[in-house]
Amino acid sequence: MNDRLWKKLNNKIAKKLYAPVQERWYGRHQRLYDLDLTFSEAVSRYPERNALYAYMHHYFVHRLPQGIKDHRTYFKQNLRGFGEDAFHAMWWLLLREYRPGCCLEIGVYRGQVISLWTMTAKYLDFPCKVNGISPFTPIGDGVSVYREDVDYLTDTKKSFEFFRLPAPALVKALSTDAEAMAHVASHKWNLIYIDGCHDFDISLKDYRLCREYLASGGLLVLDDASLGTSFRPPLFSFAGHPGSSRVAAEFAMKEMKYVGAVGHNNIFQKN
Repeated sequence: MNDRLWKKLNNKIAKKLYAPVQERWYGRHQRLYDLDLTFSEAVSRYPERNALYAYMHHYFVHRLPQGIKDHRTYFKQNLRGFGEDAFHAMWWLLLREYRPGCCLEIGVYRGQVISLWTMTAKYLDFPCKVNGISPFTPIGDGVSVYREDVDYLTDTKKSFEFFRLPAPALVKALSTDAEAMAHVASHKWNLIYIDGCHDFDISLKDYRLCREYLASGGLLVLDDASLGTSFRPPLFSFAGHPGSSRVAAEFAMKEMKYVGAVGHNNIFQKN
């Protein structure tokens, strides 16, 4: 084994061993972060990306409603969902502040985010129409490989049933299919989360289409898009992928209002 492979193996082992330790350290009670802020207030108070991430992780551990935390636990079991605990706090604070009435996720996987939106809207008592576009198959991209032993559409619906949530509006298609593009064009969205194909060309097409049909003042969240930024992920976190990060840096940052970023999720607003 050459030195490069040996170093890579050692880094993977170290990350596996020490990531849980670091995650518990981040979750300890800290007076600096023990505040119940709006999302906008949090961005203002903790302008550095790593500080805002630490606040969101702390909020998840110490302030998020138990039912929302239980939702995250459910999706962490058996790899039902990806993401990080801090993102549940991010979505809670975003929805609590902006109260979006019409939401869309591109790239549903097994329904973690769209069911979280539905549950959060129920907790906060505001109407929210939740939509999802996804192939609901194990099709991957240049950086992702998915399980082939899962019925993704059925599994997503079962998660909604498990939490006794109203069913979302789902379109079974690739984001570049005519049916999917027509669905995007049929609404003025208050919130869109792009978490589909991470390849640059597809990610850019998704961004351009979604930005066009975002309502004035609406939010667009790009997943896996913090490579090349000042964010230095803890061992239990992740900065993103090249394609999505390039879309954020070269297009969204120049064409939209930057709201903030939690880990690899970058939030923009349509002026």
